[in-house]
Parts: sequence; structure tokens; C-alpha cells
Amino acid sequence: MPFTTVFLMFIIFSFVGWISEVIYVGIISEHKFVNRGFLFGPICPIYGFGGLVILLLPSALYDTWLPLFFASAILCSAVEYFASWILEKVFHTLWWDYSHYKINLNGRICLLNSFLFGLMGLLAIHFAIPPVLSFINWMGESVSKILTAILLTLLSTDIMFTIRRLVDFNTTMEKLHTFADSLKESYGKEAWFRSKSIEEMLASIKEHAEIEKDKFTDSILNKIDSISHLHNGIEGLVNKFPTLKSKKYQEEIKHIRLIFKNRGKKTKNL
Repeated sequence: MPFTTVFLMFIIFSFVGWISEVIYVGIISEHKFVNRGFLFGPICPIYGFGGLVILLLPSALYDTWLPLFFASAILCSAVEYFASWILEKVFHTLWWDYSHYKINLNGRICLLNSFLFGLMGLLAIHFAIPPVLSFINWMGESVSKILTAILLTLLSTDIMFTIRRLVDFNTTMEKLHTFADSLKESYGKEAWFRSKSIEEMLASIKEHAEIEKDKFTDSILNKIDSISHLHNGIEGLVNKFPTLKSKKYQEEIKHIRLIFKNRGKKTKNL
């Protein structure tokens, strides 16, 4: 296939995957609209890669049902597992976690999703791909090239902004982690200092600052106040992944979830 055809199919698979995520995770599970996926745009690239991987299967499988189902389930599950693993290595965070499912592998993939991937493989090969290819061919080479150029530009821009947001998220988590450690080191031996959670640490310092303000520098108090004004981009990222976990930043993630929850309550009351 020419690059334009492959790319347009990738976008279509990604868009259909995004719709599936919004319906399944957002509307059905959380009863609200959630723009799923890492990117700002309405696509989930992992589904695009999964769809292209299915196209790499031997053509002899295309006319089958059960073998195609198992091959699609295995390949797409492998794509999801690898994506989860690489993102955790880069950002020290497990962006989705299936540990609450009875049958799962390290929380990265689960039997239910693998089953759904198998079904999607059957639907793609037997029903979706033929008309999609016919539509792309119907558009003609010139239109396909123009559309590919536009979509590729938009995707590249989206990826750049997304990488910036992920880096900001990781930087924020690291700063919060370092600040919490510094508070424990400075006040850990004080009787009034509570250190079970970041929320308790900050609250205990604020309370004691009312009694002995001369013991705390303005920079520390200002830093505590600034933590409650985290960037909205981080809130959007946290909301997209309700099962977000991290071995290194778990306490920090709990704290920012609490910040956004309290912020939402204040907005609702207003």
C-alpha cells in the first residue's frame, strides 16, 4: 500500500478507537464525556497501530474467523502491553491499570480487552477495511495526498504539544516529590508535624505557621500555596486516566487528585 493509504487507515483506526474509548470508559463507566487518549485531538494512536498490525497478518487468515480472532487478540494485546511498558519507563507512571480485573498481566493488559481486540480484528478485516479502502481509492491520489499532508501536519503539532504536556506532568510530579521529601527532612522530628500524606504535611505546616510564623520562611509558605494552583493541563491528563498509578509518584498523584476534587467542589458551590 502507498504511504497515503496506510496513514489514512491509521487515522481512521485511531478515530474509531477514540470513539470506543469515549463511549466505554467515559460515558458508560464514568457517565460523562472524557476526551480519552494522550493527544488533544479525537484519536487514540494505539488503536491505529493495532489496526495496522492486524494488516500484517498472513492473508490466509483474512477469510477465517476463529484463527483471525485469536491472532488479532494476541497482536493487539502485545501492542497495548508494549505501549504501557515504554510509557512507564519514560514517565515512571502506569497510565492504565487492569489489576482490578481477575485475569490480567501486570495490570497492563487483561482478558476482557484482549477479547474485545479479537472482535475488533474480525470487524475490521471482514467488514470495515474493504469499504474504507474503496473510499480511499475513490478519493483519488491527489485528494489523498492533500488530506494526508493536512492530517500529518495536525498530528505532528498535536504530538509536540502532548510531549510538552507529559514532560510538564513529570516535572511537576518530581518537584512535588522533592518538596515533600524536604519537608519531611526539615520538620519530621517535630511533634506537630503530620506526615501520613502530602495533604497532612501541608495542613500541619499551615496550622503551625499561625502559631509560630517566624519558624517558616516566606518561600516555603508561598510554595505550599502555589501547589493548589496546578496547571489545568495536568488536571485534564489526570482525568483522562482514572486508574493512573506510579511507583515513584503515587502520593503525589493522590494529592493532585484531591486538589482537583476540591477545586471542582468550590466551582460547583459557586
